[in-house]
Amino acid sequence: MVTTLKALKRNSYGGEFIQEALHTVYETLKPTHCYIAYFDKNHHKATSLAYSIDDHFSNTVFTYLINHSLCERMISSGKPYYFSNNIPQIYPFNQIISSHSLQHYLGIPIFSRHSEIVGVIGCLFEHPYFFSEEQHGEWCQVLGDILGSDVQYLALLSEQKKLLCEMEECQQEAQLGNFHVDIATGSVYWSKEIYRIFQCDTESFTPNETTTNQYIHPDDRERVIELRRDMLDSNSVSYNVIYRIVLAEGKNKYLREHCHILRDINGIATLIKGIVQDITEFYYLSNKLDQASDKLSVTYNAVTEGIWEYSLETQVLLTSPKFWDILDINETHVNNIYDWVMMIHKDDRLAVVKCFSSLRNGDTTSIDVDFRLQSGSNEKNCRWFNCKGNIIESNSINYFNRIVGILIDITDAVVAEQQVTLAKTVFDNTSECIVITDKDNNIISVNKAFEKVTGYSHAEIIGENPRVLASGYHNAAFYKQMWHSLETTGTWQGQLNNRRSDGVVYPEEMTINKIEDDHNVINYVGVFHDISSRKQTEKKLKLLANNDTLTGLMNRRRFIEKVEKHIGQINDVAMDNSPSSVCSLLFIDLDDFKIFNDLYGHNFGDKVLQKVANILRTTVCEHSVICRYGGDEYAVLIKEQDVNYAQRIANQLVKIISQPLKCDDIDINLTVSIGISSYPESGTTHQALLKNADYAMYEQKWLGRNGVCVYDQQLQHEYIRKLKLRDKLKHAISAQKIIVHYQPIVDNKTGHVCKFEALARWYDDQEGFISPGVFIPIAERYGLIGMLGQLVFEKACADLDRIHRSGFTDVVFSINHSVKEFSQHNQEYIFETINNYNLPYSAIMIEITESTALDDGKNIIDILAAFRARGIAISLDDFGTGYSSLAAIIDIKPDIIKIDRSFIVDIEHSKESQMLVSLVIDLSRKLKVEVVAEGVETQAQLDILSEMACHYIQGFYYSPAVAIDDAITILQVRNK
Repeated sequence: MVTTLKALKRNSYGGEFIQEALHTVYETLKPTHCYIAYFDKNHHKATSLAYSIDDHFSNTVFTYLINHSLCERMISSGKPYYFSNNIPQIYPFNQIISSHSLQHYLGIPIFSRHSEIVGVIGCLFEHPYFFSEEQHGEWCQVLGDILGSDVQYLALLSEQKKLLCEMEECQQEAQLGNFHVDIATGSVYWSKEIYRIFQCDTESFTPNETTTNQYIHPDDRERVIELRRDMLDSNSVSYNVIYRIVLAEGKNKYLREHCHILRDINGIATLIKGIVQDITEFYYLSNKLDQASDKLSVTYNAVTEGIWEYSLETQVLLTSPKFWDILDINETHVNNIYDWVMMIHKDDRLAVVKCFSSLRNGDTTSIDVDFRLQSGSNEKNCRWFNCKGNIIESNSINYFNRIVGILIDITDAVVAEQQVTLAKTVFDNTSECIVITDKDNNIISVNKAFEKVTGYSHAEIIGENPRVLASGYHNAAFYKQMWHSLETTGTWQGQLNNRRSDGVVYPEEMTINKIEDDHNVINYVGVFHDISSRKQTEKKLKLLANNDTLTGLMNRRRFIEKVEKHIGQINDVAMDNSPSSVCSLLFIDLDDFKIFNDLYGHNFGDKVLQKVANILRTTVCEHSVICRYGGDEYAVLIKEQDVNYAQRIANQLVKIISQPLKCDDIDINLTVSIGISSYPESGTTHQALLKNADYAMYEQKWLGRNGVCVYDQQLQHEYIRKLKLRDKLKHAISAQKIIVHYQPIVDNKTGHVCKFEALARWYDDQEGFISPGVFIPIAERYGLIGMLGQLVFEKACADLDRIHRSGFTDVVFSINHSVKEFSQHNQEYIFETINNYNLPYSAIMIEITESTALDDGKNIIDILAAFRARGIAISLDDFGTGYSSLAAIIDIKPDIIKIDRSFIVDIEHSKESQMLVSLVIDLSRKLKVEVVAEGVETQAQLDILSEMACHYIQGFYYSPAVAIDDAITILQVRNK
């Protein structure tokens, strides 16, 4: 074997030799996976050069940390190292080999010429391999020696290639490329970024003086060429120039060219080295700044207020153009301060003079005065102005000499104030009743409509509290809610019953507003009108809209609403086998009813329908809902009763109705066919219940009429299966057969496991493994979720205590919580369990879906606040798939957001997924919320998330959910 290896070395080298050597290893040892990897100088990291599976070469390239790996043990021993125990769990890149049952490892060291270990030949076997030092030792030594130089050579090439790629990436990011020109030969080198800047192909375009000068903008070409020539002919060693180029499609770019000129001992230029940078964006940004400056000047001139500055010392007035436009005065008509004073209305002149005198005397530092301009004879149309100003400059002896202020036309405001008088007239004469109280809710004003409706005169009611109108129909809670709305929102609107002065109660529709001044209550204003007539009309319309006019029973539309509402109420309470979680529906059809209409006429038929309606009223239970569904059809909703009870009622109806009935002295024989559906066996929506009951009724007609048929279908079998699973689950919870597995969450910066997500697992002796997607909904439906959640939480805390006692005290457990746990169960056990295990609250994270808080409103928000107050963190799961990511973030205020795996799985190929994930990460960073990416399975996904600076990674790339012993093993491998 040794001779063969040496012959192999003579016939090949480099990458070819590496692959031949890998083939030789397979021929000799038959490993399932085999690879050759090189180590960095410090033995911190290993990088693969070649990799084969069953002697088939793979393009996969992987890197792993040597610390705590099997390679570290091989380096320590200095010779081949064989290991056989739990390879898929501890191997550094188990995500690549996880689909194989690899259990055994052999590492063969690769040596440099100085006998230093520079790499490894890694062999992984599915079946035990009995390695013999005596049999294979020399072969391994020779193989490691002859591979050394080639591995080092290829490693050097790999690192150089990596550095070149990094340099190109930096140049592309900076939009900057480098070049050099050999003046003697005229040859030109361009980096790839310059080709990208010029948008030309590296294969078809040859850069030289002629071809590159053609790109320069015609207006800049002569200047640039002359500058370059002058620099070469002078003694200069560098130059800078900015110019434009014109691309093939006519687009312009702005470039900055900075060059160093190398000269020989005679001062003759021999080589030019330089950089070219695309500064187009910077150029346009500078241009925009210039435009913004121009706009600022325009804004100053266009501002709606007039701006002025006055020197008390020199009496010079400076103004903006708008100042004169507001006054509607020609600037040339005002020559001195006297002209100004005389333009002010004579009634306002003294007040303005006093304001400015106070400034001059130092009595005040600001003015605020209203005045009119003199308008000749038409004083009713005078325009009003407000002048404000502040001292902005004074000398050393506190003498004020500069004032700056604004001038505003307040004519509209003054006119509005004048219209208040008109509003008073409207107040007194409007048909709406108006009552105004002071801040203590004592009535200070009412209008005439109020006096007319309530019967109280102005004199009788002033000073009274509005409670004198109270009818006694509303309890204290009603008024408490009214005042709460007033104090928090400033308004209340609704209907209430009040009492007139003669004691008659009447309904009114009222709006109350709170009036404030500087956040202090001044008044309360109530506006209402008597809606007695409207209420009576509404009552009649409601009766017509909701009831059948012939029988007085509920009509079809209203009945469907009732059924739908009742089903919704059932869904809102805990699902159990209690009576409150079931209901039944009867669909009743009169057999051959058309005969009665044909024989005796429609009036007779209507009386028969009325008699059947009365039978239904007296037979079914009090809380049932009865409906004339249409024609000769009726429907009955029996609340809180199962199908057996409904069947008994239906049989009673069949028996009673089949007895001879007397109508208009005529004895008639009537029969009915009744179909029964029940919730939830026959359906969980009103459509399903009505449809299935109707189907059962027609089935009864086919069977011979005059009887009862209960709907039955395969869904019943599924329902029974769920009941059995419920019982099994209840037993499993009681017997603590629910186990908890943990999936690691890895810090992407350090590679350490910082968190685990606790996940419930159930293995039934008969059913086998039952998915959480099956048993979690059953637990929620049948009220077991609280017991299940408490069991999982207890086991998770026990396992976390074990991890902390193993030395990993910074590990945090993320534990899922269902919305049903929040809404139906006390959460105090969480704090008690954490305290029982002496765990810090910060070691626990409660994980909820983003729709959870929106499902139960303020109750869950308050519970989360209580958790956060103790130090328990909140994680928001499945982010982006719920109602409103931004609303969830605002309401729940999570510490961590978990991006749903549905976005991660497409991140390699979907720009939309990349954009969404990037936006979530950026938003979270601004909100100081950490991010976990769920469902990461490939290196490519990890690389993209790393570029986005995603902090935490969770998924099969690192590990599936594992038992606690395996979780500790993962910590020992990754965190030490």
